Amino acid sequence: MKKMKCARFGFRTGNTLVAALLYLLLKKPAHGYSLVDELRDLGIDPAFVSYGVAYRLLRDMEVRGLISSKWEIEGSGPPRRIYSITNSGREYLKNWVNNAEKNLRVMNNLINKIKEVLK
Repeated sequence: MKKMKCARFGFRTGNTLVAALLYLLLKKPAHGYSLVDELRDLGIDPAFVSYGVAYRLLRDMEVRGLISSKWEIEGSGPPRRIYSITNSGREYLKNWVNNAEKNLRVMNNLINKIKEVLK
């Protein structure tokens, strides 16, 4: 089965993890560890998002130009990579929201029709 993609940005419409990370970075720059904790606060299943998965995804998002990063060196602790959303990331997020809204309308319509028939 072919995965649905947005032709212009090449992302899967169901990729809520990328959208959730971009949303968090839209609010403020952050390091990966805190982003994982915040994803969990959004209700994303902790079993689905390990720190390793999140860091691999952040690297991929940076390669794709959706986010950028810089090293933060403060105090006696180790340096931390701080991620920020880019203009491309903002555009991706806008398009993801538009696609998600369309998909929600279709899903709600289908759910209501199925419920009617199942009564």
